[in-house]
This record gives sequence, structure tokens and C-alpha cells, in this order.
Amino acid sequence: MFGVVLTACMIVMAVCLLVGLGAVIATSDELSRAVMADLVFYAMVAIYLVWTLMNDTMIAYEVAILAALVCGTIPTLSMARIISRGRR
Repeated sequence: MFGVVLTACMIVMAVCLLVGLGAVIATSDELSRAVMADLVFYAMVAIYLVWTLMNDTMIAYEVAILAALVCGTIPTLSMARIISRGRR
């Protein structure tokens, strides 16, 4: 039963990921593209973390910690560069 719930969650997240990819392709605004790219990255990390609940891996927590670090710093820096149009 738990596997069915996790599979349903991964399907919902995959649909959200595909909608985000469609939004990245459809929009021409750089700021909107950056936000949607972050959404796609977060969805990929969430799908991986749900997948690790069903499958035993040796590095599941290390990947989660690395993704948390990357999710916190890189999107903030890229968003700041996009808003300021590359000026320092």
C-alpha cells in the first residue's frame, strides 16, 4: 500500500516537472525562466528522495544534503544576477 502511495506521489511530481518544462519553453521572460528552472530542479530532487524511500541506496542522504546545499545557494545567486541584468 505504501508503495502505491509513493508511486502516485512520484507521478504527480513528474507531471508538475513536465508542466514546468513546458513553461520554461513557452515563456520569454528571463526571470520566469529562472523560477521555472528552480521548480524543475526541486521536482527532480523530490522525485529522487521519494524513490529512495522505496529503494535502498548507499548514498541517498549524501545526495539529499548536496541537493539541499545546491538548492539554497545557486538559485539565489542566479536569480540575483538575472534581476540585476548581470551588473555587479
